[in-house]
Amino acid sequence: MDKLKIKLLIVDDEKDIRDSLKDILIDEGYEIYLAANALEAKKIKLSQTIDLILLDIWMPDIDGLSLLKEWASKNEINCPVIMMSGHGTIDTAIEATKIGATNFLEKPISLQKLLKTISSSLKSSVEIKKLDKTFFEECNLKFVKDIEAEINHLKTIDLVAFVGNKTNFIEILISMLFSTNYYLVKKVSNINNNLLNLIQTSGLKFILFDNCLDTTIKYNDYKKIFNELIANKIKIIFLEKERATLDSFLINENNTIIFETTKFLNDRDLIPDLSNALLTFHLNKNPNVSFKVFDSSALNTLRNTAEIKSMDRLNEIIISLIKTSDAELIDKDHVDNFINPHNPSINQNNNTEIKIDFLFEKPLKESRDLFETIYLKHHLSRNKSITDLSKKTGIERTHLYRKLKQLGIKV
Repeated sequence: MDKLKIKLLIVDDEKDIRDSLKDILIDEGYEIYLAANALEAKKIKLSQTIDLILLDIWMPDIDGLSLLKEWASKNEINCPVIMMSGHGTIDTAIEATKIGATNFLEKPISLQKLLKTISSSLKSSVEIKKLDKTFFEECNLKFVKDIEAEINHLKTIDLVAFVGNKTNFIEILISMLFSTNYYLVKKVSNINNNLLNLIQTSGLKFILFDNCLDTTIKYNDYKKIFNELIANKIKIIFLEKERATLDSFLINENNTIIFETTKFLNDRDLIPDLSNALLTFHLNKNPNVSFKVFDSSALNTLRNTAEIKSMDRLNEIIISLIKTSDAELIDKDHVDNFINPHNPSINQNNNTEIKIDFLFEKPLKESRDLFETIYLKHHLSRNKSITDLSKKTGIERTHLYRKLKQLGIKV
């Protein structure tokens, strides 16, 4: 994204802070808009296409969190929002991110932290094309092919039930199964002969009941109408959050197949392969995104992340890692920092005491060479690529290769 075209909105009731942030960010090439309160911020946001907002939490009248909630309720968070606070807490930061904030900065804000957070937040706003049914056509994983085969089998069934929410993944499966040309039913009690005639005359071939089953209603009370739908070659889909609801409603129905989409969670070992497959899919579909690859530590962290309970959540995390990772190699630290942004991971080697007293007994050049060797081997042992190591050390890649060769370190 060209900085000359990036518009930032700074919302803060303190003039000194607004002006100092403005001076810094104008020097960085951004176009800056200032608001002293929520009302001014709303006016500017309506009149300009803002690319990123720096929003102070503590303001008179309408505070930053309330303004963020208002934007969220109206589906108006259409750019990254970075919250700022001089009295911030972990709870406040977590609440802000749940509402829709991209990140959180605690005042006083260092220049390096400010610029890095803005840069990473803008990267996270890069649009990545959604997962679609071509994923199933292009992916050769057995788990994915098994789902594809099961969906093909379901095409022969007139009444199908899915367990889950109407997420992107579920919608893909429905589009594979019955296309997207369906009639949506909000209540089972809406099914009557008039609706049946409407569906038939409209030419629709599929009907979807989306999380609307009432367990007090018996399936047999509607079986005649359902049979008429099926007789007219109209296929029926039920979608419910709970398996028990479907079991209760369809208790006497033998011709229904219930499909549970989250069964891969019973085998966490599927997650690394699915992560690689999703990464490959998004890189192929989005040529504007630079090449990325997971190392084994990142894949192990994803496998052990309890919050990954659906295909959609795994896909969201993969997309976010593609957007926010500067390096070509995505490692454990990248995953940890995304999943727990306000709880920095502790170095797992902190129990290993490295004795360096002997360095003080040697000539300076020899001590320096030994320290550089220890330092570089430490980072290389954490599966860092030369690109990552170059960024970490601040040494240009050509000089870094020369340094590694000079110290006898094999890459």
